[in-house]
Amino acid sequence: MAKLTGKGTPPKSSKGKAIIKKKGTPPITHNNNLEKPASGELVPLNFKIEPELVRDFKVFAAMHDMKLVELFRKSFENYKKTH
Repeated sequence: MAKLTGKGTPPKSSKGKAIIKKKGTPPITHNNNLEKPASGELVPLNFKIEPELVRDFKVFAAMHDMKLVELFRKSFENYKKTH
């Protein structure tokens, strides 16, 4: 059974309704997207690929005593030269 409010009516459900808050100061934003990272600094490059390709890439890098980033860099340089 629904709880009654002081007026004898059940409380209104807020499900599916927007909650309007009082106006205030906007959230603080940081505009660091225009700054370049320091030379030599590594930044993330995220994308998804097939698990078989990940395994093959890691095995190849390990067999040639290379770091993954080194293999990626050399592969990309070679691709740019040939296309």
